[in-house]
Amino acid sequence: MLHPFQAIPADYYLWVFVPLAALTVFLIAVFRLIPLQPDIVQFELNAEQVIKSWGEAAKIRAAFSLGLDFLFLIVYSTTIGLACVWAAKVVQIRELPLVNVGILLAWGQWLAALLDILENIALVIILFDPVKTNWSQLAKLCAISKFSLVILGMLYVGVSVIVLGWSKFV
Repeated sequence: MLHPFQAIPADYYLWVFVPLAALTVFLIAVFRLIPLQPDIVQFELNAEQVIKSWGEAAKIRAAFSLGLDFLFLIVYSTTIGLACVWAAKVVQIRELPLVNVGILLAWGQWLAALLDILENIALVIILFDPVKTNWSQLAKLCAISKFSLVILGMLYVGVSVIVLGWSKFV
């Protein structure tokens, strides 16, 4: 199984990853500055309840947050996907198993981004027409699936780093 990031020479991974990771962290910080209670994640998982508790100002902040998320989903999915490919490449060099898992999870990050797009569209519809409850279920399903893929990708990278770090000392 191949991924487009595998075409990046190994010497350039750090040069590509660091700016992406920095932009990811910056955008997370921006999201944290948006005063929204309940927050956007709670809205993603339980839109019907949350929309009832928000006033107009909160809905405007949520709309801004959702708009920003269209940029964020490109950044986080690319960052984590690149990290998965990079970890898989290092795992392959060390002749450890699970190389294909890293590549599959890298593709999974782009699937997570597509799910995030569907989720955002459903949430925007709910912001403008909160009566249609089917959108809430779609948003929740997409959010749970997205979070699962993102967490699995981050776990793969984290475990790879730990195992590879450990193997240097053993």
